Amino acid sequence: ILLKKIMFSSQEAASKDSLKGRLEVYPEGFYLYYVDETPIGYIGVLKKAINVNLPDEMYENASLHHPNGDYQLFFPVCILPDYRHKGYARKMVKEYVSLKENGKGFVLTCKDHLIPFYESCGFRFKGVSKSVHGNAKWNDMVRINERRKIVFLFFLVLF
Repeated sequence: ILLKKIMFSSQEAASKDSLKGRLEVYPEGFYLYYVDETPIGYIGVLKKAINVNLPDEMYENASLHHPNGDYQLFFPVCILPDYRHKGYARKMVKEYVSLKENGKGFVLTCKDHLIPFYESCGFRFKGVSKSVHGNAKWNDMVRINERRKIVFLFFLVLF
């Protein structure tokens, strides 16, 4: 919770109850990143079944998590301030994606200044989000699972 308060405004940060709900429904979707045995950041994820949109309702309602969902929805990607701009966040995102590359892909919303960062992690900008979470402007980003691309391309070659 401390990381969320450091990273996001009070309107944007998840409540303690919201985080608890996410942990209860999908504990394997939380990934702590360590440097020298010190936790410096984390990623929190829920799954969604059908499309690549991240509805605002999922921020507070973890029961919308779909255990067999095709898309993993990144909620926070948080790094302590002293560890920013040193490559740790990129390593953390890429490591998480490589470990959890099942399903169709990954989805997140981010602020304008973070678009280049997420693009460097393999995400593509989809457009301005419909989200009004925390009364802020958000951008939709998506990363399609590389294994699914390879299977699709192989299928195209066969036919």
